[in-house]
Amino acid sequence: MSRPGCREAVVAAATALVDADRAVTLRAVARAARLPTSAVYQHFSAPPAILAAVCQQAFEDLEATVLAATGAHAAGLAYLDFAVAHPRRYRVMFGAADLAAPALRLFTRVLAGSGRTDPAADALTLWLGLHGLADQRASTRRSPRFAALAPRLIASLI
Repeated sequence: MSRPGCREAVVAAATALVDADRAVTLRAVARAARLPTSAVYQHFSAPPAILAAVCQQAFEDLEATVLAATGAHAAGLAYLDFAVAHPRRYRVMFGAADLAAPALRLFTRVLAGSGRTDPAADALTLWLGLHGLADQRASTRRSPRFAALAPRLIASLI
């Protein structure tokens, strides 16, 4: 029988390892969560399952951040801010998991009710532009040039 909150503690510990650019192994996660390895096994059979849970939680956090923004422009900036604030987590989210479909649904929601003739295509265009800029911003360590381009890029995409 697992302790209440054990799964959440494992995901939080794995997220901290990802953010610190450390390997996510069953033992490392158990050590970081201060749990016996057997407790981790009760919820996750292997590191890829733990990373999938990290990605799911991170996407839920990203989604809440984006949807809390007012308007498509602010939502785009919120997306980029999340990627800059959590660069390693962002890379794992879109590397270890296929979050393209949820991201597309997210930006379809952002653009809903805007009177667009093809909201799905517009959402895809917006997300692909943001994703490319987010990836570049993460790899260039918050270059002022990329940060300055964000509002122009978002304006051109919406």
